[in-house]
Amino acid sequence: MAPRDPEAKRRQLLEAALAEFAEHGIAGARVDRIAVRAGCSAGLVYTYFGSKDDLFDAVFDHVVVRTVEEFPLDAHDLPEYAGGLFDGQTAHPEVMRLATWHRLESEGRAPVPAITKANEEKVAAVRAAQEEGVVTDRFPAEHLLMLVINTASTWSVQSREITDLADDDHARRRATVVEAVRRLVEP
Repeated sequence: MAPRDPEAKRRQLLEAALAEFAEHGIAGARVDRIAVRAGCSAGLVYTYFGSKDDLFDAVFDHVVVRTVEEFPLDAHDLPEYAGGLFDGQTAHPEVMRLATWHRLESEGRAPVPAITKANEEKVAAVRAAQEEGVVTDRFPAEHLLMLVINTASTWSVQSREITDLADDDHARRRATVVEAVRRLVEP
């Protein structure tokens, strides 16, 4: 008999839940479908995470931590940071769907600590780059960070009716994002 690996099972559950939540949102997701995707019982889901809402929070936290690790902010090169985010969003559209569900269904829910912490650190880094004169100070650091992130997300958050008007060449779209952010942040 193979030894149990609780951490591996937890990762399986998080990945299965990511797929389910990205497809159905919090309200539409079903713990039994998550369990089937992860190859375990629904009871095990509750054992690990307590509730469906707690599981969603754990998935979202996991995705945020992974994204911060994969795409660390370099406040001295915000255009390339935006390009990296664009690459990640293109490669993992399920993450953007999850983020959309989070925005739609987060009313009354507590803020996700990983997001708050990551954004506070990013704002501080942008502010420091502004003070060094490397990045424009035309906008407050918080606003500039939101503009950079939203520019990187341009193709991920728009409807097909508009995105299909532009060619679908990834390199050209990425270059557009990078250049737009470069112009936005240059002092």
